[in-house]
Amino acid sequence: MKLRIHILLVVLIAFSASVFGQKEKYSRSKRAQSDTELLEEARAIQKEKPAEAIDLVEQVLKNFNKKKKKRRRAEFPTEAKAYTLLGEIYANINQNKLALERYEQAVVIWKKSKGNDKPESELYYRMGQLYLKEKDPQNAEDNFLRCAKMTDAQSLKQLCEEGLADVELLRGNVAQSFKKLDSIESKYELDSLSQSRVLAKRSQGYAQNNDYSNAYDNLEQSVNSLPKNQKLENKDIESVQMAKDEIQGNTNISNQQKIEASSNLNYNYSAIKEKKEASGKSKEYLKEEESKEKISVPSDLQIRENLQLASLYEGEKNLIEAEKFIKISKDVIDENTAAASVADVYKKSAELNRKNGKLDEAFLDLEKYTTAKEEAITDLENELKTQIDVVKGQQQIDLVRKDFDIEEKESELLGSQLRTQKVISGFLGLLLLASLVFFYFLNKSVKEKRKANQMLLVKSLRTQMNPHFIFNALNSVNNFIAKNDEKAANKFLSEFSRLMRKVLDYSQRDFISFEEEIELNELYLKLEHFRFRDKFEYTFEKNTEVNTYDLEVPPMLIQPFIENAVWHGLRYKEGRGKLKVSISDLGNVLLVKIQDDGIGRKKSAELKTTNQKKYKSTGLQNVSKRIALINEIYGKNYEIEVSDFDETKEDAGTLVQIKIPK
Repeated sequence: MKLRIHILLVVLIAFSASVFGQKEKYSRSKRAQSDTELLEEARAIQKEKPAEAIDLVEQVLKNFNKKKKKRRRAEFPTEAKAYTLLGEIYANINQNKLALERYEQAVVIWKKSKGNDKPESELYYRMGQLYLKEKDPQNAEDNFLRCAKMTDAQSLKQLCEEGLADVELLRGNVAQSFKKLDSIESKYELDSLSQSRVLAKRSQGYAQNNDYSNAYDNLEQSVNSLPKNQKLENKDIESVQMAKDEIQGNTNISNQQKIEASSNLNYNYSAIKEKKEASGKSKEYLKEEESKEKISVPSDLQIRENLQLASLYEGEKNLIEAEKFIKISKDVIDENTAAASVADVYKKSAELNRKNGKLDEAFLDLEKYTTAKEEAITDLENELKTQIDVVKGQQQIDLVRKDFDIEEKESELLGSQLRTQKVISGFLGLLLLASLVFFYFLNKSVKEKRKANQMLLVKSLRTQMNPHFIFNALNSVNNFIAKNDEKAANKFLSEFSRLMRKVLDYSQRDFISFEEEIELNELYLKLEHFRFRDKFEYTFEKNTEVNTYDLEVPPMLIQPFIENAVWHGLRYKEGRGKLKVSISDLGNVLLVKIQDDGIGRKKSAELKTTNQKKYKSTGLQNVSKRIALINEIYGKNYEIEVSDFDETKEDAGTLVQIKIPK
């Protein structure tokens, strides 16, 4: 027993797993359906199951919203087709405002998409038709004009121009409508349906002008132009019905004229049948002739016309003719006839039978009416339920669209902020770059001006040294003249003039060769020794193999230190002093030493006269300033170091070391 229970449980579990697997497989297959397939499925069921069709479209839109922005752009046509299909569904159930809203959304999306095969013009035509139904001529005209301007298809352009003619009829401008219809007939080759529409519009216009004769003639031609033995839809005979309704609703046209128009232009040709029956032909012949001329329209439309005729005859107290058309209406009832139309037929039949005293037949008609009415109520309830489901679906789609719009706006806002930040960053970057360029050139200009000023200062210092040197040399000449040593004075002047030529020549140049600097200092030292030969002896040593002709130095670099050693050190020394100038190679630099055993810097400062203290020596100061400026301007590294030669002695002497970079 327990074994049987276990086996049964295993079977149930396996069965459940199988069912669950099938459901899961079905769910996956639904998910695997592409958006295009979902739209095709929705299109196929839109008339019978509009609510389910809307659910499928909603799924397509949800799928679209989940995709990334770049993918969305590529699939704009799918989204536009989804909204177009929604518009069709709403138009089919007479939700014109909702249909217009969806068509407009589709147009907006088509405008954002790329490609030349965009059906915007057809959408404009559909919107124009809906605005006509809403009695809004201005918006209808705007959309028809856009359609006619945009499309290259002659058939659609013709329909748009017909729509413009309808707009003028809606406005009551019959003459303008006829002009447009004349233009259509001259521009296009019209098929039978097109001819029927144009003639019906003319009939409608004549009826508006109370011209019954022309209205009747054009309506007759319109009906006769309809294709025979071809199943026609409501949209194919919509213009004909509007023309008939215009005649039936015109209070200036008599009931007899309305009966004449409706009887002779009835789709089931009762008048034609009666004429043929009166001619004595056989029923087979009559049936064959009828089939050749039959206009196939929906049974509901035939019943509607027959009931109108029955009511007209009833109004004229002609119950016999009224009963004929009720009988014809009963004959055309089929499985596709709406329950409401069936109910109207049996209701009218019951009323006529009651008036004719046929109470039994009236009672039977009432029973059939009751049954049909219950079916009609059920259909109405289903229609209301469908309308509710459609509204719910529309609300769901609106929520989906709202979420999408919010996401789009957030994305656009973020994109706008990023673009703004990029613009600001770019602007700041350009501003920073411009500032850097400005400050670069400003700094460059300042440096150039500073360099020019420094060069000017160097030149000024250089020119200041010349008078100082000349002044000291002239003192020497003056000293020789004072001693009446004319020969020495002449010799000194000769050497002095030679030295002056060099000084004046070198003072015009920023740099001279080191060899020229040595020659100038040797000549200067020779002159100073000639004057103070009893005060000091000197040596000039050159301990380097460096090519001094290739090495450039500022002119008058060494001379002020030799002059200072002679005039402020050796000149005041008791006894004969020694001055040594040496040049040695230290690798990267040349070292120039100016060494004297004079009284030293401290003692020299003590011996300065009041006048000398008041007017400080400018030679050494000028050299220091010049060296500092040259180092800064030319990026050199000249170094000058001044120290006592031997601090242990009373005459400490002075040691000057000048490092000249190679």
